[in-house]
Amino acid sequence: MANLGAVMSKPRSSPAISTRPLSKLARNWDALLVLLLIVASLPLAWLSPKTVVVIQHPGTFDDHWVLDAVYKVTHGIYFARDVVFLYGPLAHWLMAAPPRLAGLSLGSIYTSYRTLLLWCAVVFTYGALRLLLPEQPAWKRAVLLLVMCAFWTSWDGRTALGLLLFAGFLRGWYAVREGTLMPVPFACGSALAIAFAFYYSADTGVYGIAAWSLTLAGVVWQHRRETHKLRLVINALAAFAASAIVLLFVINLANGGLLDFHFWRTSLALVSVHRWNEPVAMSDSGEVHLLVPLLAGSALFALRLLVPADRSKVIAARIGFLLSAFAFAVLSMQSGLVRSDFPHIIAGVYPIAFFSGVILFSFRSRIVSIGAAIATVAASLLFVRLLPEFQPASLRWRLARMIHPIATCPRGYREIDRACFPDEFANSLQATVTYLQQHSSERDAVLIYPYQYMFAVAARRDAAGAVEQSFLANGAYLSQFDIDGMKRANAPVGLFVRDATPREYASPTLSLPIDDVSNFTRTPDVWFWVFRNYRADQPLAPGVIGLVRDETRVARISSQVFPLSLQVHTYPVDSRSAGIELGAPEWPAGGADFLRLRMKLRYSPLWKLRKPERLQLEITRADGSRSLRSFVLEPNVETDVWFYPWDEADLALFFDSHEETWRMSPRPAIANLRLIVSPLDWFSQKPESVTIGAADAVRFDLTQ
Repeated sequence: MANLGAVMSKPRSSPAISTRPLSKLARNWDALLVLLLIVASLPLAWLSPKTVVVIQHPGTFDDHWVLDAVYKVTHGIYFARDVVFLYGPLAHWLMAAPPRLAGLSLGSIYTSYRTLLLWCAVVFTYGALRLLLPEQPAWKRAVLLLVMCAFWTSWDGRTALGLLLFAGFLRGWYAVREGTLMPVPFACGSALAIAFAFYYSADTGVYGIAAWSLTLAGVVWQHRRETHKLRLVINALAAFAASAIVLLFVINLANGGLLDFHFWRTSLALVSVHRWNEPVAMSDSGEVHLLVPLLAGSALFALRLLVPADRSKVIAARIGFLLSAFAFAVLSMQSGLVRSDFPHIIAGVYPIAFFSGVILFSFRSRIVSIGAAIATVAASLLFVRLLPEFQPASLRWRLARMIHPIATCPRGYREIDRACFPDEFANSLQATVTYLQQHSSERDAVLIYPYQYMFAVAARRDAAGAVEQSFLANGAYLSQFDIDGMKRANAPVGLFVRDATPREYASPTLSLPIDDVSNFTRTPDVWFWVFRNYRADQPLAPGVIGLVRDETRVARISSQVFPLSLQVHTYPVDSRSAGIELGAPEWPAGGADFLRLRMKLRYSPLWKLRKPERLQLEITRADGSRSLRSFVLEPNVETDVWFYPWDEADLALFFDSHEETWRMSPRPAIANLRLIVSPLDWFSQKPESVTIGAADAVRFDLTQ
């Protein structure tokens, strides 16, 4: 019998041993998926370093700052101190690390700069799900993680980091209330996490502060009757304030000096400039992509509120979560509501989509969970596209290139620095590279106006300036900050690239007027500084002029101001669409070069929750021709707005050494000016009034 017992025991023990690995795997499906997503997004620069990458549409706006940012980090230029951008030094280091590991080239930057930031987005999303759905089976978190990371998340990880901060702060406040976490360590850790967020991205830091405040409000409201625990909240607030002050000065010290607050000033300026400097109209399709997730998410929040089951055990069922998460999601939609193109709308609705998924998967019913998985996948397939890294065609292509590298460019393309460009663009790029290298040393920076930094990177030169994207150098503070960077660089040579006309928008070399606002009108202070300090040397490509620094030029340029005798007046704006007749200016008989209007748009405080209206100046000339010039204006701030009232292609002539060249094209006098204020879309905020403080014609002269 003993032997029989021994024999009989083996079948019972064997399945327990064999199923243990499967059981462990089932508990960690979500963690395994993180690894699978990382493997699936390995960059071509690592998988097949000998393969060249084909760039079919070179010269896009974002390509230039990405290439320049990676080059700057690689060559020891420190973001937040030497140059500023919405992304912080940590995000830029993560962007630059993969191309550096692969060997820095244009090709390696193009194919790998997104890698580590995308991995951070995956890890941040995984961490947020673990914090918000700890009680749920791993397969639920795995399904939601796959859908969020493959479809909804942005590659840069900013929104995902904001969600992770929200989840961590929410769990922290609940732990403080329950006595499982002391207030002081939690508050100090929160301040450190928000500082980390600012170092990742300025807007993520702002959202981190919002997440900390909203989760506090949600938890306090849920337990508002437990007044005896308010002391814990007060202790946490005091510790957070003290920690934040200490970290503020620590970051100051790392970026210039103990009392140097430029990191915070530039961070907040870059965040605030987004709302008025780059609003975009929302299309009908964009409206659907924004409102449907909001309405569906609102219904799910209401449903979870009405189903109180497991409220004490399920975090997503608690009142504090529902209140704070909904407020945070609506606040996060601001980026999509202001800059309402498709990528920004998807980034804006990502939090409401994420929280909706969390709520759907928070129900314990297996039938509900399966239905939630199907609904989540179906909604994602309907509303958004797979990220490029996870598209089947991309996976197959990278695998094929790993097995069979392609080291030569196809016909019609030419290789420059491990990247294949169309022949025509490659010729222009090579001409500018040769020019920059011949007129500067490796230690020199080169000046680029307005934003074609690719030319500098291909020449292995740093682009001068202290604001990464030129169109952000708007407003008095950021404009001067950018100019100060150019002064420090003292670049001996540079490039001026004129704006494209509407028929030339497909040109890979010419500058694009961002949102139909010319680069001159958007950043006039920067343009005038370049105009006063550099002269044209030679044309390098259609619309591209080589510039050389001229130390004497600033002293030889003078200006004359001619008041246009327009009435200094405040015009009320009574309707959402308004045309304001400014009148017929007294244009100087001898001619002038530029038109300057000193303006102030008065908005109610609601504009900070919405976006400004579209601003256009209708210019009527003496020959009967008319043109509409779009411009942007910071609300409630008196600003000088500059226009070149004729063909803006002629702005390139002003860099010539001979003044007579500046005015070679016909210039009929300006006969009438009319201001047009109109809504971009239903979310635009109507201004209350427009004040014209001054109107001048300005002429520049150059003595020999």
